[in-house]
Amino acid sequence: MVQTRSETGHPEPAPHPSPARDRRPPPVAWARILAPLDRQDRAHLQLMQAIIAAIDGNSVPRGARLPSGRDLARMLGIGRNTAMAALAALVEQGYLVARQRSGVYVADRPPVPAVRLPQKGRSEGLHWLRRLGADESIAAAATANAADVAGPHYSFLYGQLDMSLFPAASWRECERAALSVLEIAHWGRDMVDEDDAELIEQLRRHVLPHHGIWARPDEIIITLGGQQGRYLVAQLLSRRGTRAGIENPGMPDMAEILRLTGADIRLLQLDAHGIVVSAQLDSCDTVYATIGHQNPTTATMPLPRRLELLERAASRDFVIVEDTFETEFLGDPAMPPALKSLDTGHRVVYIGSLSKLMAPGLRVGFVVAHPVVIRQLRRLRRLIHRHPPGNNQRALAIFIKHGHYRAYLRRAAQELGRRSAAMAAALDRWLPDFRRRHCPGASSFWVEMPTGLDGHRLVQAAHRKGVFIDCGDRFFLGAERPAHFLRLAVSTTSAAQIDAGIRLLAAARSEMD
Repeated sequence: MVQTRSETGHPEPAPHPSPARDRRPPPVAWARILAPLDRQDRAHLQLMQAIIAAIDGNSVPRGARLPSGRDLARMLGIGRNTAMAALAALVEQGYLVARQRSGVYVADRPPVPAVRLPQKGRSEGLHWLRRLGADESIAAAATANAADVAGPHYSFLYGQLDMSLFPAASWRECERAALSVLEIAHWGRDMVDEDDAELIEQLRRHVLPHHGIWARPDEIIITLGGQQGRYLVAQLLSRRGTRAGIENPGMPDMAEILRLTGADIRLLQLDAHGIVVSAQLDSCDTVYATIGHQNPTTATMPLPRRLELLERAASRDFVIVEDTFETEFLGDPAMPPALKSLDTGHRVVYIGSLSKLMAPGLRVGFVVAHPVVIRQLRRLRRLIHRHPPGNNQRALAIFIKHGHYRAYLRRAAQELGRRSAAMAAALDRWLPDFRRRHCPGASSFWVEMPTGLDGHRLVQAAHRKGVFIDCGDRFFLGAERPAHFLRLAVSTTSAAQIDAGIRLLAAARSEMD
């Protein structure tokens, strides 16, 4: 029997051959499986993903030996420490096992059993739409796939992220700060139905005063974007037997939310300054209105009408839900303050968003209302998901506290001003017979085309040329839905590209004539 020496220098017997070790898997062509990495700054993550994919896809057998960290580094052109970090992380996750003085191997884990459905006696299953009472007419927001079109693309769709404006470096700095051990101790716990106290404080100090609102902490609740705020408020204020007034044209999602509550929906007339204050409001229990920038016409309600609306609400005993649709950039001192700031009778419920134009995917909004309303909203929210993610709340609080949010608004407002001027000039140049409406600070234009021109056909023709636009008919909530309106947003396309995009839109229109 062959003897080897231990680390102490004394001879020790060689281990007996093991049947399991004798059945070692065949060598694996790791160089073929692990393709070269395309980004050095994320090399360890890419290496981990490649090895996991090979294991999960059964490209490598259980028990297969991996190359050493040095060999992997040489094979992939990465640092040895990077390769070793990836292997160590996979050992910790259980994908690999490390054997002393032997190497690293694919873990011997049992395969996940395949589940097969019985082939005999299968029924057609439930008719789920009938069981749920669901309405398939609830429409999702229109989206377009730029990958379907060759050549340059020009997006005039609303609500898309513009990476040229997003303060990525500042946001990363705040995310890192929120991940410190001390900060995690604050936001990592289950807050039940409470919110991050620091974010509430920053709203009170640096966001709400910008709109003339001074609120106490118990008058504010954080939501998953403005959309959840609308849903929670509608669930609280509107139910079967109540009457809810909504703008027409207005927000399609708000109309769908109200329909789900069973409320009697009243469509409210608009003019160039927003909702018309008249007897049409008197039968409403709640009036839902976009006071700052009306959606979709961008109309801004002047101060005298705001005061008139509040007086009417008090005398006719209805509640106003002020949806601050896109009021982040109403920074002009000449602009009227929020309706909520003028409210002395606690009749206004204020819905806001902190992410609509910065990063829609951030999903952070808020509601400001009487403490009794906020307490009830917290009860409703807790039944859904308790509270929004604490890490996002804390990162945003730091972002506002350090002045990044205000700096972003100033920079974005200036850029949106340039883009709006470019859009106005481009429409005058290429589509002079299109009537446009745009109020200062809005990131979109409401455009009325000549009667008879089909907006849906124009959307399709423009899409083929790489131009993405919204037809305006979906904003009309009654039986009549005119299709000769468009909404053109400037929040995504740079000022330098707007003229070229509108020129292509005009070319698409010409092909329809």
